[in-house]
Amino acid sequence: MTDTQTQVTQLSQSFIDQLGVAAKVKVAFDEAGQIYQINLESNNPGVLIGHHGETLSALQLLIGQHLKAHTGEWVNLVVNVNDYRQRREEDLQQLADNTVERVLATGQPHSLPPMPANERRFVHMYLAEHPSIKTESMGDGRTRSVVLSTKE
Repeated sequence: MTDTQTQVTQLSQSFIDQLGVAAKVKVAFDEAGQIYQINLESNNPGVLIGHHGETLSALQLLIGQHLKAHTGEWVNLVVNVNDYRQRREEDLQQLADNTVERVLATGQPHSLPPMPANERRFVHMYLAEHPSIKTESMGDGRTRSVVLSTKE
């Protein structure tokens, strides 16, 4: 473990402890993406994940700010709780695949439920190479969603 990785682990664990939530922190460094993967393991993950991952996104921002305050530099990181992000990506892939089938069968555009920016980005990236489907984000704020339609 590098010195920076040790520092990220210790500061993240300290932050989680201060929240009063029991969670074990594990940190890995993704050399290719230059991102610290902070994995939290908890017996009560719902408290850390929140509704549609909103608490998890806020926690990621707060941990990032906490690390910046202590290290003096911004650290690229992704916070995950009990593999929530992987499970959510699998759910989004299934939702996108089902919606593609619906759009191709009807020829009509279809809107996915509103979702946060990182999930919309995932759907756009997942379907970017699809030969018959195009994606577009529509709406504002919390109502922003991805609309799938056929390519012309």
